[in-house]
Amino acid sequence: MNSLVREYKPEDKQFCLKAFESNIPEFFVQDELKDFDDFLNRIATENIKTQYYVVEHNNQIIGCGGFGDKDNKSVLSLTWGLIDKSYHKKGFGALLLKHRLDEAKGLFPELSMVLDTTQHSFGFFEKFGFQVTKITHDFYGKGMHRYDMELPPSN
Repeated sequence: MNSLVREYKPEDKQFCLKAFESNIPEFFVQDELKDFDDFLNRIATENIKTQYYVVEHNNQIIGCGGFGDKDNKSVLSLTWGLIDKSYHKKGFGALLLKHRLDEAKGLFPELSMVLDTTQHSFGFFEKFGFQVTKITHDFYGKGMHRYDMELPPSN
């Protein structure tokens, strides 16, 4: 696999948006595209406490994701992680998640990690030790349930 994970740069935005759109409507609802776009703009223009990365495969950006301090509560949250739908089930999501978890553990080994996702992808995160803490039906939209998950800090 000719792939790497590197830090996000503002010029990556269009490729991240394209990857996001490929995951609508199965993994994201259309209304979330604006939220994601706003998030990418804030990374470029504000000093937000988020580490954000892209996945490159054969010199093409095929995914992105990061983590940050959730609501300044000393809890890390995975944020906006996704792989272009045409590259699903090929190991890229695991590559990105492992990179994020390794970086987070290196920077903040004492903090737990949380995320929210849907019923379509919570099983992926369970493989990495995340546990479901709450399910909210129709949170993102009709038929799109929110799964809150946590990964306790390593001892």
